[in-house]
Amino acid sequence: MCGCRPHVELPPVVVRPCEDAERPAVLDLFQRDFGSTRVGAFDAEHALVDMPALVALVKGDQLAGALAYRLTEDALHMLALATDPMWQRSGVGGHLVTEAERLAKEAGRHRAVIATSNDNLPALYFYQRQQYRITSMTPGSLINRAAGRPGFAGIAVRDEIRLEKDL
Repeated sequence: MCGCRPHVELPPVVVRPCEDAERPAVLDLFQRDFGSTRVGAFDAEHALVDMPALVALVKGDQLAGALAYRLTEDALHMLALATDPMWQRSGVGGHLVTEAERLAKEAGRHRAVIATSNDNLPALYFYQRQQYRITSMTPGSLINRAAGRPGFAGIAVRDEIRLEKDL
């Protein structure tokens, strides 16, 4: 027995831009998932309150997940992806990433990029399953931000890993 959580059956999912009235719930989801509404990625710190976001809704209006992003001159950078624990492993994250990729193409960008930390094994697994490839690693770049806190499974947070996908 692996101790893995069983797959959750996903009802129909609607992914759309976050509306102002939903922003507090989205920020709360990011706070619960990341411990902050600020994320360090792509050589900068980002206040998620200032970033555009997509929401994934199930059962009409139940927030199942959110993805914050920014468009640069040449790519869409995914800054934060969070899924409500009830809907993890159900495909919500995949729906959000697919919509972000669609937005990138619509905006004339030909790449989608994500930055994560070396300890975030679930994210590394997830994005590689979404056809992203590791393109760079910045050794030691996250040591000061982690301030000695252990990361996922007790792995020390040290390095930023970037993954990208050609669209």
